Amino acid sequence: MKNKPHISFEGNYDKRTYKTPKSNPISPTPITRDRSHGSYLLKEIEKIKKSFEVQVIENSNLIIDDSIYVEFVSEWGTKFDFDKFDKDGVRKTKILFQLLKIEVEERLVKESKEFRYTLLVVVNENGVSDFIKKIKQFLDPTKDSEKGNFKNQALLNNINSIEIATLKSFWVDTPEIPFPVENENIWWEVWFRKSENYQDKLDDVYNNLEIIGCQIGLSQIELAEYIVKLVKGTSKLLSDSLLLLDNLAELRKPQEISNFLTDNDISFETKKEYLDDLQNRTVNNLDANSVLICLLDSGVNNNHFLLRNFVMDENLYTYNESWGKQDDLNHGTGVAGLSLYGDLTDALSHSNNIEIFHGLESFKVISTNSNNDPDLYGAITESGVNTPQIYKPLNLRVFCLTVTDVNTRFNGRPSSWSSAVDNICFGKELEQQLFIISGGNVSITKHSDYPSLNETECIHDPAQSYNALTIGAYTRKDKIDISTGYKPLADYGAMSPSNSTSLLFNRSWPNKPDLVFEGGNRSTDGIYTSDHSVLRLLTTDADFTNDLFMPFGDTSGAAGLASKMAAELRTNYPNYWVETIRGLMIHSADWTDAMKKSITKKNLLRTVGYGVPNIQKAMHSVENSLTLIAEREIQPYKYEKSRGQYNEYHLFNLPWPIEALESLEEKMVKLVVTLSYYIEPNPGSRRLATHYSYHSHQLDFELIKRNESIEEFQIRVSKPENETKENKPSRTGVNWEIGNTISAKGSIRKDFITATGREISERNVLAVYPKNGWYKNLKRQNKFNEKVRYSLIVSLETDEVDIDLYTPVMNQLAISL
Repeated sequence: MKNKPHISFEGNYDKRTYKTPKSNPISPTPITRDRSHGSYLLKEIEKIKKSFEVQVIENSNLIIDDSIYVEFVSEWGTKFDFDKFDKDGVRKTKILFQLLKIEVEERLVKESKEFRYTLLVVVNENGVSDFIKKIKQFLDPTKDSEKGNFKNQALLNNINSIEIATLKSFWVDTPEIPFPVENENIWWEVWFRKSENYQDKLDDVYNNLEIIGCQIGLSQIELAEYIVKLVKGTSKLLSDSLLLLDNLAELRKPQEISNFLTDNDISFETKKEYLDDLQNRTVNNLDANSVLICLLDSGVNNNHFLLRNFVMDENLYTYNESWGKQDDLNHGTGVAGLSLYGDLTDALSHSNNIEIFHGLESFKVISTNSNNDPDLYGAITESGVNTPQIYKPLNLRVFCLTVTDVNTRFNGRPSSWSSAVDNICFGKELEQQLFIISGGNVSITKHSDYPSLNETECIHDPAQSYNALTIGAYTRKDKIDISTGYKPLADYGAMSPSNSTSLLFNRSWPNKPDLVFEGGNRSTDGIYTSDHSVLRLLTTDADFTNDLFMPFGDTSGAAGLASKMAAELRTNYPNYWVETIRGLMIHSADWTDAMKKSITKKNLLRTVGYGVPNIQKAMHSVENSLTLIAEREIQPYKYEKSRGQYNEYHLFNLPWPIEALESLEEKMVKLVVTLSYYIEPNPGSRRLATHYSYHSHQLDFELIKRNESIEEFQIRVSKPENETKENKPSRTGVNWEIGNTISAKGSIRKDFITATGREISERNVLAVYPKNGWYKNLKRQNKFNEKVRYSLIVSLETDEVDIDLYTPVMNQLAISL
């Protein structure tokens, strides 16, 4: 069939007022207390109030603020009403309480889990006075309700203890990394809140730290509510300064990045013959306006014969000039070859011409000479994105990061690095970007460790990023001479032995990886595994004077292949938003038979993402398989009645080929929907509270059911003003193959249904609607009225080759063929 461009359509949708049909969460039920509990709390809080009155400071040069850090601990089996601990002053000129961190502990009681919560809260003096007032109301019988409930009992009954926080209270890397010993002089990743006049306060912080002998890192990361810096000192030194000011939010261990390298055993002479042939068959279509893949890695040795015409000297950058720009780890050059040619095993094995339309840039983020003071890798990554755009601002780009932190894998929790990547993608400072990250590798040395070790090895930092395309690895490389005594470890089409997963992520964090590409296999003798060059990808070698090619792979190699696909899509569709390019890659993906056979349905997304993408489907429509694309802006929320409210949803009347679908009768048609958008991050440890979310907003979609009128569909999607318990409709939605509870994580969602052509012909109305996010709930950010972008991708696919679904849609939209 003849390839056709995807169909982008304007119009065909309406904006409608949105009101969530879901009820508000129920406030935690307080345990039963008598008034003696109020007396105990009053005694404890009055101790804290005295700390404002008497602060003995040995060094008079230190600057003291008027706030203090307090820990509130709940009773076992109860939960706080978190909103009560994040409160503005009456005239909104001062925050009384601000919630910094939520920790949860669990214990086993009669074979059931029981939880308790610890809140770290910054409180100013007025906030303490306000809290004392609440306790006194609790103690006053005249304030009791008609039902006999004590005033403020929902807030106070669940509090077990109150105490002034210590520096250890700010450490968020437990239990994986213990709090540093008291006199250990180390680097800390320090998160400061952006409170009122925060820059002046941070200047005071830095002054205090320098006075007491701490060292401050040069770079910083700016997030929605935080400034992140590196500080070197002992916990004792930091306690003497940081606890005097109200800007401290969190302490973490700085990240360390790592990568995985390979060897090669192919003779130089043989490689040279293959190389000459490939050079003669390569058609270079690169020009000044070409799409560029910017590799954030160990540099690129661009004098390699296959690279020098696609990676100019002027396109080589480095974070630290003392490192140089060339590849001294023999890693970035390997990714470069894959991102241009794909697996050279394939490119060298045929005689067809290879056309390349995109070029490469390299920004060196790691070096063998980088054993100096650590820096924030989020800041290094920001520099790697900003620098090339300064010198070549007009080129479209794909950014590819193939170094990760093997030591930071806290069940999907955002880090300063992953948050920086999310910020880069969202485009707060510059335009939105397309970012690809390798998921991080698993080292399988024993046959019995596959796939169990993959299931327990979490995606590496910063690949938990919401907005980035995280790339894992699968393999179709299983051809090995069994007379050697070895067999391939992974089956054909199965998850690669190097693939890390998100099975152990907290369920609220995104499914990762998003996609898998070829990452190679390992050989096994039944007990131990080993590398075998025939089970690896082939790519360019940095040490090309000795070895022109080398075996490569794992998630770095897979990310290189993903970047190549992304660059080819951007080249073919230069006007599409990056959210659309990202969406098309995921939209085109599917799971292999081996994946569906070996992985349970509920674990597929957290193991291999949406599967293996298909460049043909991502790039083109055909007569019996069409793709519709809508790029829109939506304002999810609004400020009304003194708080954030839901604002609107979009109702699409899809330009369906109804007659063509009806003609298929009982033939099967697959309807696929992908919704791709970027969130603005707001990292921190308030992850357990409903209203303290990392994502600025969430979007979702729903499809009309058979025999459902548009009016009934709208009532199912958005709650009408006149709805009561008596007239509340059933809101059972479409029976999607993946399902909302599994797929609705992160900032991309894909699902599909398969039904007869006649049934699908009735499914031409679709809604895109908002869900919760901090744009709606955080008053101090004042982003209620923000507009955000999304890309909606809808496909119809059938195996019937004699049906034309494409032309009727084009005719409806009055687009000339």
